Amino acid sequence: MRFTLLALLALALAACTTTGPAVTGSTSLEITIVTPANVGDVDTRLTQTLITATINIQAKDALGANDATYNHTVGVYAHYLGTLSPYLDATPITKISVVNGVAMNQAVVLPATYGPTTLWVDDVVDAHPTYATGVSPTLWFRDPFISDTQNPIGFTGNDVFDFGPLDGKNVSIKSSRYGATGKLVVTSVFSQGYTVADVNCPTGAAPCTSQAYDYIEVFSFSAPTDQNAQFISEGQTISRFSGGVTQFDGLTEIGFPQTFVASDSVTDKSLEPAVAVIDSTWFGANKIRFEENEANPIEIDNGVVCPLDATYTTYKQWKLDPSGVGDVASCAGKNLISIISAGVVELDVGTLVGKVVPKIVGVLRPINIGSFNVWIIYPRSAADIKTN
Repeated sequence: MRFTLLALLALALAACTTTGPAVTGSTSLEITIVTPANVGDVDTRLTQTLITATINIQAKDALGANDATYNHTVGVYAHYLGTLSPYLDATPITKISVVNGVAMNQAVVLPATYGPTTLWVDDVVDAHPTYATGVSPTLWFRDPFISDTQNPIGFTGNDVFDFGPLDGKNVSIKSSRYGATGKLVVTSVFSQGYTVADVNCPTGAAPCTSQAYDYIEVFSFSAPTDQNAQFISEGQTISRFSGGVTQFDGLTEIGFPQTFVASDSVTDKSLEPAVAVIDSTWFGANKIRFEENEANPIEIDNGVVCPLDATYTTYKQWKLDPSGVGDVASCAGKNLISIISAGVVELDVGTLVGKVVPKIVGVLRPINIGSFNVWIIYPRSAADIKTN
């Protein structure tokens, strides 16, 4: 009886088996890089981040032979830092017509790419796509610096505040753009992350300097720690950090991070770069200065504390008029900076309303949603606020 049941089951399964037609036509695309002749390697990186590569395309059939019947238009994309740029549902870097199975010496102008990069060629843009694909040999570009994640080159209008050049990418920042004299220095530590600056220390010690876009926030969800589960501290020099680049209401963050600290790492707050001092032009023609200093401590001198409102009641967020003049009673119609000091500095903010604060320093974080721009600073300690 058992044998009979097994035999019936085998016959039933056999009855469900069908044989389809053999795969024919092109199933893949062979990609050859003609130029650059030297694509680099893991130890020898290409010095350019924007080049024109020249490629050959050869269509291959299911058996790996050249397919002269293939006549389609294909799209070219760059794969680097974990994702395609652009995505397959967007306009590709370029489109190439493959005729009789080949396309020779085709120029591809690459976007600024970082790390190991391949050209992904996909028959996805043709009117009757075959979805044949091919991947080039690896082009070895340098790894990104902090400024590469922040500098909004190519963006216009409000996009410079809303988006970043490497959003959605996975980065590993392992060196300074200043070479041997550069350091990655922690400039603040909060309950859910820290900020770090790429600084140039020509003598190996203070004073150190930085430039626009040299700052970023690393969001760790809880108290930030290094690879040995040791807490990270302000003024510490770190070896590298890695994670995913995201935008949180206009703030560029490194999420799901790993931070690595060398055994000889020093903690020296004097290595932090000088803070940028805000002036009235930041709200006008020089509004880009806010973006340049995102995640950087900035300083406001002689600002006037505005009356507390519902924003303070709900978020403990109080406002400062950097101009120090005008309608102190309401701060209506003024360009304001918001401050969140609760949990770090114990202040009775109500007693400061209408008064001049000689100096306040805090890490700059924006809330930018389209044309809606709010600039918030987070003092790091009592030393960042001088009330008299």
